[in-house]
Amino acid sequence: MFKRMILTAFAALIVVTGASAVSAQWEDLGTREVLDRADKDTWGVGKGKGEFRKIKLAVRDRQVRFYKVQVTYENGRSENFEIRNLINAGGQTRAIDLTGKDRFIDKVEVWYEAS
Repeated sequence: MFKRMILTAFAALIVVTGASAVSAQWEDLGTREVLDRADKDTWGVGKGKGEFRKIKLAVRDRQVRFYKVQVTYENGRSENFEIRNLINAGGQTRAIDLTGKDRFIDKVEVWYEAS
């Protein structure tokens, strides 16, 4: 079963979410606080969450500038995605396709700065 993941910033929070390809609904996988300075957060997705196909970032309540996302898979492989976008409140990035056959995510690291 393939899934998609979304990272969302709520006011001062970032939420990692995922969804099954069948239902196309996003599932909450965790939360992080967004501070008024440049920062990096890591979400441990954990085993058993399934295989993911996509990732995107969304924002609520205030602007967040995202710089980079690094996805590390359970097999040790990682992918880096340069975002470099200022996302306005209520906005989101495009869905980013994850590559490879084995896309079981171990952790997601996000570099960002609240505006």
